[in-house]
Amino acid sequence: MMHRPIRPISIAIASLCLPTVIARFLGPLNVPPVDLTSDTSHVQSKWEEIRSMLDGHLAGTKRNEALSGLDNITFSLGLFSVHDAEAASFLQYHHTGPDIRNSSLGVKKVDGDSIYRVASMTKAVSVYAGLLLLDPDDWNKPLTEIFPEITSLPKDDPVHHIQWNTITPFSLASQISGVPANARPFDAGEFATVFLTDSIDPTTLGLPPLTLNSTGLKVPCVDQYCSAVDYIESIQAPTFPVFQTPGYANTNFILLGRVISKLTGLPTNEEWFQKAIFGLLDMTSTSSLSPTEPPYLGYVVAGDPEAFAFEGGITSSSGGIFSTTNDIAKLGISMLNSTLLAADKTRKWMKPTAFTGSLDFALGMGWEIYRYTDKVTSHVTDLYTKLGDAGNYASYLVVVPDYDFGFSVIVTSGIATAAERSAAARLLADIISETILPALRDQAAAETKRKFEGTYSSSMGSNTSTLTLAYNETAGAGFGLTITSLVNDGHDLLRLLQSVLGSNQLVLAPSTVDPKTKRRGFVATAVTTPGTYTGLFSEMFATNAEWTTNNGLTYGGQALGTFYFDVAEDGRAVAVLPAILRGKRFEKRV
Repeated sequence: MMHRPIRPISIAIASLCLPTVIARFLGPLNVPPVDLTSDTSHVQSKWEEIRSMLDGHLAGTKRNEALSGLDNITFSLGLFSVHDAEAASFLQYHHTGPDIRNSSLGVKKVDGDSIYRVASMTKAVSVYAGLLLLDPDDWNKPLTEIFPEITSLPKDDPVHHIQWNTITPFSLASQISGVPANARPFDAGEFATVFLTDSIDPTTLGLPPLTLNSTGLKVPCVDQYCSAVDYIESIQAPTFPVFQTPGYANTNFILLGRVISKLTGLPTNEEWFQKAIFGLLDMTSTSSLSPTEPPYLGYVVAGDPEAFAFEGGITSSSGGIFSTTNDIAKLGISMLNSTLLAADKTRKWMKPTAFTGSLDFALGMGWEIYRYTDKVTSHVTDLYTKLGDAGNYASYLVVVPDYDFGFSVIVTSGIATAAERSAAARLLADIISETILPALRDQAAAETKRKFEGTYSSSMGSNTSTLTLAYNETAGAGFGLTITSLVNDGHDLLRLLQSVLGSNQLVLAPSTVDPKTKRRGFVATAVTTPGTYTGLFSEMFATNAEWTTNNGLTYGGQALGTFYFDVAEDGRAVAVLPAILRGKRFEKRV
């Protein structure tokens, strides 16, 4: 056999366009900002820009074609922060569209207490309740253990039969169970009921005729109050095997709601919502129960009143909550502040559980995670979000752990199309994220500069020792709190650290905090210049080095890159203790 000659492999060498690569850990660049609402805050300034832009367009004094999709939309926007209690009430914007202004039902002008349907934002709340009510082991139990009645369902053919013995509450919450998106009675995806009318013969479209006995029409679950077992028996073939790929499914969260009810002994979704969250957070305007009768005081009623007041039953754990801007702020702050869920469990919850086919979008337990890349620092910030979109309503809940910050968007319209309403929700979420995230970056940087920059000195030892920190605000040059000098007993310790850690610039990033003493740990991060890479593996190694080193270089068991700061009540640093100097304290000079 003749062998073909071996040809040289041509490898395209590409240089990253980033001016500087900061090989940093996932997490904040700075301590989260505490001032979002004062006249000097970057966040307040940018919020006023948003307010002015929206006011000008909606009043007709300064029309903006990019905002024309908002003309027939009623919407409420609200920011919130763990550290600035006034943000939730002061940083709001509300606009009432023409159909709500002229409605005979509900409110005629929306504000922070107006009650909207928030649709699938509910999914994140259902997971939150489950984390608070279920035992950790419950999340990994197969559904056949929770509902033994379904053990006998067919499973010999994994192409046509869902393998219920492999599906767990965790897989449901993470939207990676492989079950189809919808099942009766939540049949929003049923083509025959959504797209066809009695006047259309499906056979003229190339579809086979349907009868009442056809598969998918005559099913055990016929209304929104059917049992968990009846609902499971209504679900058709799997879309994917469990844990293969994320797939959005109302089915997941309807089932999760039934799991929570079964394991807690609380039969209705409303009971466990109230016990786990709404009651404890004083969310008095939030419920998964529909208003009972007109005139629906306090509610925002768009379109058909009967559709608005639809009682969700078992489907309410997927998209049935009614809430307000003010109550959502309470909800988001409780998540960020670990008010109900312990801090370690909160951090675990706010992590991805599966990737999608997109590099900047992942899924978590109830979360849709957007990965935002800062245009100045190139740093990645994860936004934990949940979109709601059903009927005449759409919403977003967004929490940003790096800044202890979040926001909500709620929109509705009975006169705009579904596509226009959805586009309006996305547009408003874009406006907030693209405007406020850079403002949060700048505010956090300004506060870190004010509170931590300066010279610290120690008289311990034979010679005076000093540490100097300067905040580098130059884009692309290692943005952050930089060690510019570290002298210990007359020796240039910074030069040693730079040599060992592999960079002439070492930037400090917050890592740990003691909530009692307020002492904060920081980790020195090496800033490296851009390089030329042969491919994926060499690029990762160069640009994500901190992941591999993990502050692992030590002296006497203490990490070379760790620094501890003692801070005053106002957050200002008063002293710093480099870990390798074993308790030596550098006091900040006034």
